[in-house]
Amino acid sequence: MSAPQVSAATRSKVARSVLSRNLRLRPGERIIVEAWTHTLPWAVAFAREARRMGAYPIVPYEDEEAFWDLVDDGKLDVLGAKARHEWAALAQTNAYIHFWGPGDRVRLDRMPSEERDRAFAFNMGWYEAARKAGLRGARMELGRPYSTLARAYGVDLGKWTDQLVQATLVDPNDLQRAATPIVRALERGRRLRIRSPRGTDLTLGLAHRPATTSIGRPKVGDPRRPFDFLTNLPAGLIRVALDESVAEGTIVANRDCYYDSGRAAGGVFRFRSGKLVSAEFDRGQPFFDRPYRTGGKGRDRPGLLGIGLNPKLKDTPQVEDLERGAVMVSVGTNTFFGGKNASSFFGFAIDAGATVEIDGRTIHL
Repeated sequence: MSAPQVSAATRSKVARSVLSRNLRLRPGERIIVEAWTHTLPWAVAFAREARRMGAYPIVPYEDEEAFWDLVDDGKLDVLGAKARHEWAALAQTNAYIHFWGPGDRVRLDRMPSEERDRAFAFNMGWYEAARKAGLRGARMELGRPYSTLARAYGVDLGKWTDQLVQATLVDPNDLQRAATPIVRALERGRRLRIRSPRGTDLTLGLAHRPATTSIGRPKVGDPRRPFDFLTNLPAGLIRVALDESVAEGTIVANRDCYYDSGRAAGGVFRFRSGKLVSAEFDRGQPFFDRPYRTGGKGRDRPGLLGIGLNPKLKDTPQVEDLERGAVMVSVGTNTFFGGKNASSFFGFAIDAGATVEIDGRTIHL
């Protein structure tokens, strides 16, 4: 199989936790659990637990092989067509579970961007229908582990999956308690300093901008965050848009940067007078350099600060910034989080375990 075996008991435990603690599913509500070939056992578990809670699930299924058959046959417009019958179902639905698909993300990443756009042209229409319905839901990273992607990352598929299982089970109330004092400090502060024995010593600016937290509960009806009615699981992240004019020093990464088809390791970012002057990686340099070349104005300016909160993650692919104590600094775009940097580029480095000071006061991470 392309996905590792997880016991039925574990799948049921995860499903109960997500439905009750994250989505707060109620008796009589209607829920859609989408499934791909590699996530069908997970979808079955969620449907079973929803029924046990007195809710009414349906499970639409997408077959991996059939998807790629249509890609090979050039039927991209069929894949991307608006499924109005699905939109009609969304109008009668309260909650939604999304598992990433197709499973072979490496092959998907190799598709020309124009072809990918055609194959997923329905996407914005889906979000519009879901928002109109007042849907609340979750995107499950448990749909991400797949044999081709694990090989590309050089990670063990079973270990990757187990970390996601354990991290998904973390109580959102615990994440909220951990986030509250950090958010308060970030929103009130002016200068932030990150230091570690690895060579990180970087000063950044804060601009009294609101920090965004991901604790694993959807946020419905917030026009400033139009996609947050689907929360990401596992959760555990704070992000804030940095002052785009302030950056001095160096951040030395001790966590990898996981991209859609590979990873970059050993990143070192150096800043001077508010600008990135060098970004070097021990391996995977092209993952940064290729999009940087076309990133436009602002690609070399500070973007976001991220602080991870989840205690069950460690250098975990695609959620590397959620690890508790992980400090992420990005360059490029930050407008989605209330900043002014409209570059198309997003590049980042993570130092997990670094010390963070805000206006001279050490913040407990």
